[in-house]
Order: sequence, then structure tokens, then C-alpha cells
Amino acid sequence: MAKCDRHIWDTQDNEWCWKCEELTNSEHIQKLKKMKVIFLDIDGVLATDKQFMGNRNKFNQKNDWAEELRVPYGFDKGCVKVFNEILEKTESVIVLSSDWKLHWDLSQLDTIFKENGVIRSPKFVTENLKASFDLERNRYFEVDKFIKDYGVTDFIAIDDLDLRQGGLKPVENFFLTKSGEGLKQTGLKEKILNKLNAND
Repeated sequence: MAKCDRHIWDTQDNEWCWKCEELTNSEHIQKLKKMKVIFLDIDGVLATDKQFMGNRNKFNQKNDWAEELRVPYGFDKGCVKVFNEILEKTESVIVLSSDWKLHWDLSQLDTIFKENGVIRSPKFVTENLKASFDLERNRYFEVDKFIKDYGVTDFIAIDDLDLRQGGLKPVENFFLTKSGEGLKQTGLKEKILNKLNAND
């Protein structure tokens, strides 16, 4: 039975969640076929090497929510700004493909995204598969399975792992980031917007 992904124990299988007044999970799945989808990595995309190599104790001391959820570092503000612009101009749905899905559920990820200033949170995560020891291929298999399972047709994937090497097609739907720059990479935002809005 599909219910609201954030209030799964408190809501009925209706079209709208009475708590957050958003579409329930079953309705989101049906609408995915017609919506723009972003398969999103976090490390190297929203969080750069600077955050990864930063003082984690200091970060947790400054952010109670991070200490409570055991989040080691935050997102890069510049990357968040770019991502928010992409979300505002495309109205895309976020499907998290990052390994962060292994450590936090959708409700916790919602908190993490909001605390980092992202205007929209992931609605889904890709399934955790162990189809290959190769990181690129395994990430590709997870994204590809989601695409096939839910009939997604209008999508892009943003990652610092080269999913083209894994087998992702069409290759023009993939955007490779540099871990030191993430979404701040020169010209990347424009390319993403052009792709997502190509059929408008």
C-alpha cells in the first residue's frame, strides 16, 4: 500500500497527505512518467572536496541538526544556489542516487536538504543494488532499474562518477561533475537547463 513517503505511519492511501498536503507516494509514481526527473548524486555535486575535507567536529558543533542526524558535512552554498535555480526553472523531481540514501531515509534527507537551503527534497531514492563491483556500473544499474520500473522518459543524471562508462544512455542525459567544483562548474547549469527544458 502506497502512502505519503514522509508520514507513512499516519496517513491513508489517499491522493493527498493530510499532514504535508502533498501527493502521496502512489500518485507521485504515476506522475513520474510525465515529469522531469533528476537522478542526483551529492558528493562531488552538491558537496565538494572542500566540504568533504573540512572540520567535521566544527560543522557538527555549529549545526545541531547535523549532530543529531550524524551528518558529517554540509553542502556547498554555491552549488546549492545553482541547484535551486535549476529546480525553479524546470520543476523537476529529485530521485537520489547518492550513497547518502544508505544512511538516511527520505524524512531525514528532507531535513538535510532543507537545512542546507535546497528548495526541494528528494521524493524517491534508487534501489540499493550490488550488481557490480565497479562503482560506475553499479550506479548505472540502480538508475536504469528505476527508469524501467517507473517508465521515466524525461530525465538527466548528475554525478561525479562517469555513468556513461557504466552504460547510461542516451549519453547526452548525463552530466559529469568535478568533485572540486560540483554544480558550480562553468557552463554546467546552462547545459542542464537546456536539456531539461528542451521539450517545453
